[in-house]
Amino acid sequence: MALRATIQPVKLDSDSLYIYTLPRLSNTFHWALVHIDGNGVATRHHWAATTLDPQGPEAYVEQALPHGPLSQVEKDHILAYFKISEYSPIDVTTLRRICASVFPKSYPTAQANRRADITGRAWVTHILEQLIGLERAQEIEELVKKHSTTCSNTFATDFLFQRPYEMQVYTL
Repeated sequence: MALRATIQPVKLDSDSLYIYTLPRLSNTFHWALVHIDGNGVATRHHWAATTLDPQGPEAYVEQALPHGPLSQVEKDHILAYFKISEYSPIDVTTLRRICASVFPKSYPTAQANRRADITGRAWVTHILEQLIGLERAQEIEELVKKHSTTCSNTFATDFLFQRPYEMQVYTL
């Protein structure tokens, strides 16, 4: 039987922006942004299902994190947090406006969105492009994919050998 991990708080810096990834099938990942304001208040911003059907409609979703950043989202282990070092702090209202503008149109199903290259990864990369520029956003996208793949392999091995997974925090 695999070890049951407990959800742990994760210390992230104020006035910062992070990406986190969750493992999915075939070395793909769910990408989300975590915004930490100057008071340490955390919010999650991601492209996600808007109904209980994971293949149904998707949209930009913002969620307060009243307990701050954690090592898990429900039953999913976060592989890593990636701090965006070039990020210049903006208020959550401005970030919300940018997030909502990236994919103003969504298709009725996740599959139709994928065919149109509407993914969580693309959504995050487009936001970073507006915040820090295209070239650096693309570099960060590649680094997050690379590190997430390594973390996912470690996570799978730890699960197989019933070891606790140690989530990482990187600065990019």
